[in-house]
Amino acid sequence: MDWANAPAPGDFVRFGARGEATATSTVWGTVRVRRGTTVLYGGTDGDHRDEVAVYVGCDDNGATQNTQIAAGYVVYTHAGDDLAVLGSITPQQDGEYLTALTGAEFAPGRITVHEKWYRTNDAHCCPSGDAVTVWTREGDRLTAGVPRITS
Repeated sequence: MDWANAPAPGDFVRFGARGEATATSTVWGTVRVRRGTTVLYGGTDGDHRDEVAVYVGCDDNGATQNTQIAAGYVVYTHAGDDLAVLGSITPQQDGEYLTALTGAEFAPGRITVHEKWYRTNDAHCCPSGDAVTVWTREGDRLTAGVPRITS
């Protein structure tokens, strides 16, 4: 798949050759949106064709010390012979800084997402909290469950 030309989400961003794009935020002004190298595959609907989760992050282009604004996975499914955006998966566990997504497993009707989150005394480099959120798929909709803290 040519992820550089895949829309994320919907048709609102098209990434350039370096996996980056810019967008305008009403809060942050011009922001940089990056497509990561993490691409995860797995089935959720039993059609024997994998859904795909692509990591996407957004930052303030270096305007502040903590540049990361948002991160998530854009989840694609099949619409006939084409790809369609099923939804966006975002961190559900709150912490002192932006919670990171560190992996996901696909299973019928759900995607289990692993999160690393910052406790109050964690250094900016090193989140010490772990959580898992199960996202359920009902038709063409993803719904987040309540995050479960695992450490």
